[in-house]
Amino acid sequence: MQRQLPLLTPIRGIAALIVTYFHARLILFPQWRDSIAESTHFLENGYLWVDIFFILSGFVMMYVYQSTFATGSSLKKWRGFMWLRFSRIYPLFFVTLAALFIWEYYKSIHQIGFYAGPLFDAWGATGIPPFSGPFNRTETLVPNLFLVNGILSQPLSWNIAGWSLSIEWLCYLVFPLLMSVLLRPAKSNAWLPVLIMMVLGGMVSMHGTLDITSTLNAFVRGICGFTLGMWLSRISFSPRMKSWVNHDGLLIALIIALISVLQFSISYTVTMTTYVLFALLVLVAANQQNRSSLLLGLLDNKVTQFLGDISYSIYLWHSVLLLAGVEILHHINPYWTAWWYAQTSAATVLTGIFIFTAVLITVSVCSYYLFERPLMKWMRGMGGKRTTPEVSKA
Repeated sequence: MQRQLPLLTPIRGIAALIVTYFHARLILFPQWRDSIAESTHFLENGYLWVDIFFILSGFVMMYVYQSTFATGSSLKKWRGFMWLRFSRIYPLFFVTLAALFIWEYYKSIHQIGFYAGPLFDAWGATGIPPFSGPFNRTETLVPNLFLVNGILSQPLSWNIAGWSLSIEWLCYLVFPLLMSVLLRPAKSNAWLPVLIMMVLGGMVSMHGTLDITSTLNAFVRGICGFTLGMWLSRISFSPRMKSWVNHDGLLIALIIALISVLQFSISYTVTMTTYVLFALLVLVAANQQNRSSLLLGLLDNKVTQFLGDISYSIYLWHSVLLLAGVEILHHINPYWTAWWYAQTSAATVLTGIFIFTAVLITVSVCSYYLFERPLMKWMRGMGGKRTTPEVSKA
């Protein structure tokens, strides 16, 4: 029986919230974006937390399914694996896409133009007709439905978080092929993380950032993290190393280092250092053993576990609430949004962010129980597959 990896689930929940605030800084509180960036670039670097999703996913997929593919791959195994993954990621994605489509259709009937606050207004995006952009364009609907939106040349579309699901889906497609190489012990593939970091470093040098969400480059970004996670899952520690890894001191050092690095403005050094720290954090977190520890109690408890459980709903619904939510409020009463964007006091903005977070958590909890779990269970039952006991929600 596989050992549980509970600490990975809270990491997923924390990462989902950070990505949420990364997007919210442009729509929910753009009046504070510059002020926050003057003090810390933690939010400006928030896009990088998508990469820890790829690393976590590769780690968990390898950990859970290595026994399935240990005796080799076959079309039957591949189909079974793909159906399990499809039933995990697609149903809720479709629900959020449908919600955005319905709102866009309503806008088209009532001639409501695009609105996302003063920042998009300054960029000349306010008032764009329905189904014309900047996100909800007619020509990008079919690619989204088939989960190939992440590799097309168009920028972010519809549920803007969906690009990473598209890349994740493509990673699943090649997962059995990667297994044939990565089932060997990690030390026999020591060249792999070096190659991955060289590829990622080259992308950062070329683009100046790793915030790449379309074309083949987005797939390269995702497959690098996914493959690195698979490789990390094959690392085994000696008893002496286990006692050193399973220690609060190392976890604290990694968390402090990660938070410290993310304070600095986007650069090659910050990006690559963050990536390495993400990999180390996943590796160390996955190898923690049950022990009496205040730190583990803070990181791994019922609240953080549940946050991780609903992280997929958080990740998919946050952009719906931001994009459609602001438009709906503005349509109902434009004076509300005008008043909000004129607020600059810390207390008011923090209250607004707290309310948004509470609404997002509430919607995500409802979504988790009403859509995510029931639809996944129904699809897996329809496919004749039992729900795989995944160690960390992937």
